[in-house]
Amino acid sequence: MSEIEKLERESNEVWASRLGSIAANQLKGVKDEQAIREITLKYWEPIRTAVSSDNSLKRPRTAFAKAINEKFPNSSKPKPGYYHTKPRGKAPHWEHLALWYATSNRDRWDIIGDEARVAYKASFEQPEQTQQTEQATQPEQTTLQPEATATIPSLETMNIAQLELDTDTQKVVEDAIAYSGMSLAEFVRKACQVYAKTVTGKVKMADEDLTPVLTAELMSEKYKTHPGRADELTRRAIYALEVHNNNCTERNQKWHINQTAIQTLTGSKPATIKKILENYQTRLDDHNTKHGLNPYDNRKPGIKIDEAIKLVELVPDGLSVL
Repeated sequence: MSEIEKLERESNEVWASRLGSIAANQLKGVKDEQAIREITLKYWEPIRTAVSSDNSLKRPRTAFAKAINEKFPNSSKPKPGYYHTKPRGKAPHWEHLALWYATSNRDRWDIIGDEARVAYKASFEQPEQTQQTEQATQPEQTTLQPEATATIPSLETMNIAQLELDTDTQKVVEDAIAYSGMSLAEFVRKACQVYAKTVTGKVKMADEDLTPVLTAELMSEKYKTHPGRADELTRRAIYALEVHNNNCTERNQKWHINQTAIQTLTGSKPATIKKILENYQTRLDDHNTKHGLNPYDNRKPGIKIDEAIKLVELVPDGLSVL
């Protein structure tokens, strides 16, 4: 069996940590970016391919990056084999180039060199005013379109029926337009602008490491819509239950770790937790078997699991979670 292959009963997170350590050892003394890229992707790409969901990939990516960081800590000054980055909420610094390629975003794998990275980042950060200025300086493009496109109605002349909305949605949109006082064209432009910002915002948040965020804060409204929130809270809830059970002396004090238990502790949606737990099933089965637990063990009269397991107190943040 190749060292890259996932071992039997090895979780995705442990697998990623192991491959990250191997990659880090092979990266010692390597300064050439192309060589760093090849070594990193040799061990990272199999993980990215095996874990198709971006949310499920979050924890393995953090484990892989942590193994790299342990060998190549961030720097406050430029260093060979490092690149400059400005993570949201953190001070600008230099990170090892392996972290540029160890990402769920495959597009970044082909962005090589500092100049290419600057241009790539700028494509996501172009100010709205600049975009409008560019559009204003190119009015000829509108009048020079081929005649074949003349049959396509412009936004200014379009009516709501041409949007082909279902009946209920069309009624909601009509009411919203009436309340806003906008024209249909203005409303569509605004809706596109808002939705585009929402989508790109979530893409950027997907790469944000929630490990250092306090559990109390992660459970607040501030992170309610964060795409990685449920994954991180699930990881912490599993750890809290494991620690609790391992420290108990009597079986009636222990809790069977399952979907319902995690839902209650995290407040996440059932479908979301069900999907996330697919990556932890072997770990949960092993733990429950070790303690001889089954779902009926969670029927404790007068005791609710979220009262017995104080997630915020047991796991104040994710830095020490295994």
